[in-house]
Amino acid sequence: MSILNSINNAIQGVSNATNSLVGGSVAQPGLSLLGTNLPGVPLISMRDHFLNSLGQWSSSIPLNTQFIILFDGFPLGLTNHTIKMLEEIDGRQFSDITLAKSVTTNLKNQGMVGCIFATGFNVGSETLDSDAAMIDNNRGFIQGTILKDRGAFSGNALTIPFRDTNTSFIDFVIRPWLIMASHYGYVARNPNDLRERLKDPKCNITIVQYTRSEKGLSQIPRKTWQFFNCVPTEVDTRDYQYASGESDKNFTTKWVYDHYTVNNNLFMNIEELIKSLNPFKF
Repeated sequence: MSILNSINNAIQGVSNATNSLVGGSVAQPGLSLLGTNLPGVPLISMRDHFLNSLGQWSSSIPLNTQFIILFDGFPLGLTNHTIKMLEEIDGRQFSDITLAKSVTTNLKNQGMVGCIFATGFNVGSETLDSDAAMIDNNRGFIQGTILKDRGAFSGNALTIPFRDTNTSFIDFVIRPWLIMASHYGYVARNPNDLRERLKDPKCNITIVQYTRSEKGLSQIPRKTWQFFNCVPTEVDTRDYQYASGESDKNFTTKWVYDHYTVNNNLFMNIEELIKSLNPFKF
């Protein structure tokens, strides 16, 4: 508040000095401060204006813990038969995932309020390299600046931690999903060819962030992230110890994608939004 008081005092001082010089009242004489022309007499309170701005929906502080994560589907080839075929070594096969997958990917666990196992998300940064425009023997001349390459999405993974439960979504869906992708690769597949679709490990992930609304109304979706052609590339290590006691465990997964969008959903009906994003079409 001291800097605001100093500015107001300076402005008021200029106003008083100006009035005394011209022998009368001058309407809002100006003061150039930090490159900004301020009126000699403050028209508004800076503090009150700032606090009032925080009370408006568009400039208020959002909620950070209110979001849902939706998978638009799971790979058609993510089946017990496929994994066993890919991972059979000396007669030993990957464990059966059929029942665990059906339970953890059903409507209750994935469609009602998004994936109930997801506990957070981290969106990779956007980066753009810059460099100096090299000039031979530039002497005292300062080199200009040029822009180079935008960072690839392969280095800006989408990170999603999942809560471990008795029937583990991480170990019986995400882990075999990663194994399947490692065999079939991140290549384009013909969606009209069933054999090709069985080899496609990609899906789309939608994250809807909510914030406050009026009393008695549903929360408003303020932002929607959509990541396209996502594939898991890393499943976190497991760490269990007797000495650690009992607590919930969250394990991080990393996902590669080929592009993403960010949308403002302020004017979208929340019910229609959930229906449009729900892969189960209920």
